[in-house]
Amino acid sequence: MNLQASFEHKPSDFSLRDCVIEKTVKLSEQEFQAFLNHPLRDYDFLAENIDLMRSDGNGAFHCLLVTGEGRNDGVLVEAEGYSYCRYASYVPNISAMNSQVLQELNEKLLEAVEFIIADGTQNTSEGSWVMYFDELEKQTGLKVEFNDIVKNTLADMLSERKEVAECYLNENCFDMAYYLDFCPNFNIQEQESLQQAEPPTEHISKLKDLLHTQWEDIHLVHKDVEINPCTIVELQDDTLTEDGKEAWSDVLNAEVIRVYTGVYGLQMELGNVKSSRLEEFSAMLAGNCSVQDYEKWVMADNESCQTLEM
Repeated sequence: MNLQASFEHKPSDFSLRDCVIEKTVKLSEQEFQAFLNHPLRDYDFLAENIDLMRSDGNGAFHCLLVTGEGRNDGVLVEAEGYSYCRYASYVPNISAMNSQVLQELNEKLLEAVEFIIADGTQNTSEGSWVMYFDELEKQTGLKVEFNDIVKNTLADMLSERKEVAECYLNENCFDMAYYLDFCPNFNIQEQESLQQAEPPTEHISKLKDLLHTQWEDIHLVHKDVEINPCTIVELQDDTLTEDGKEAWSDVLNAEVIRVYTGVYGLQMELGNVKSSRLEEFSAMLAGNCSVQDYEKWVMADNESCQTLEM
C-alpha cells in the first residue's frame, strides 16, 4: 500500500486529541498543494471560519477539515483565533471521516476480523478453522451472509493478516488456514515429530539459494496448507528472466523446510509464503499460463513448459 504521511523526527510520544470536525473546506488542487507547502501563511478561508475553531472545556479541538479537489487527503486545522495553522494534523485518507456510516462499518469490519483471528488461532490444533456467517453475526452483530461486498472485503482484510496462510470464502463461512506459529494449541507431539523429521541446519535456506542445482520433475508443496502441486520439469537459476525473478520474488524467498520423496515424487516443502502463490508459481512453470506471461517470466530456451494456454 502506497500513501503519503507526515513524520516527526524522533518523536517522544504521540499526543492524540479528541477532535470535532465543524466544517469541511474544499480548495482547488493548486490551492490545497500551496496550503500543504506553506501552512504558516495567513489564509482567508481560515480567517472566515475563525469562530468554528476552538478548544473546548474537555480539551477537544473543534476544527476545519481542509482538502482539495480530486484529493483524498486533508488537514485538520484548529487556528485558535488566528488565520494560519496554529494547530494542524495531516490526514492521509479522509474518505471515512466524511461519512458516519463508513466509520461505523469500518469499525465493525475491524472488530469482525479481530474476532475471527482470535477465535481461530486460539481454538485450532492443526491450523485450520471455520467461521460460519451466522456465528459471526451472533458474536459481532455484523450481517455477512447476503452481502457480497462485506464478505469480499472481510476476506481481503483477513488475507492481509500475518496470522493467515489462506482465507477461502465459501457459501456460508470463511474457511481459514492459519500459520502454526500463531496457534498455541497446535499438537505438541506433531510439532516434535516435525522437528525430528527435519534435519538440523545452521541457517534457513531459501528456494533461490538451491537453484544453483538443476532440479528435474520437482513438486513444490506448502508446509502448512495442502495444495495440488504441478510437476515442474526443470528448475534452476536461469529458469526465470529478471522480470520473472522480480514478479515471483516472494516464492523465491520462501524458506526450504526439507526435500524428500513423497506421494508426488521428488518434493520440496516450503514455508513463509502464501500457499496460493506457490500453487500459481508451479502452475505457471508447468505451462498453465498465457504465452505473454510465460515469455515475460521464463527464459526462452527453458523446456519446462509443455502446453501453454492460448
